[in-house]
Amino acid sequence: MSDLSFHVREFLPDCAEGEEMELREALLKAREYASALKPRVASDAAYDLACRAHEVAGQYVYAEVPTDRLEIARNLCRALVQAAFCAEHLEGAQ
Repeated sequence: MSDLSFHVREFLPDCAEGEEMELREALLKAREYASALKPRVASDAAYDLACRAHEVAGQYVYAEVPTDRLEIARNLCRALVQAAFCAEHLEGAQ
């Protein structure tokens, strides 16, 4: 059991191993990454996108939803973080 699966099991003891656990672990990582990104960006747009990624990850990581919803949430978080990097780069290039 990974450290992250331990955290998932605290709130969802019946969480299945495999795809569901991997998606929940990815959401935990996304939430932590987005949280760490917020103080490092200067762009307001990048900050807002990182905040939204953090919110989405937090909303779904422990939610009792089907794996397809978890996958969509993971993909959205990844896209939001990528968008935050793009926004930061664009604003810094001005």
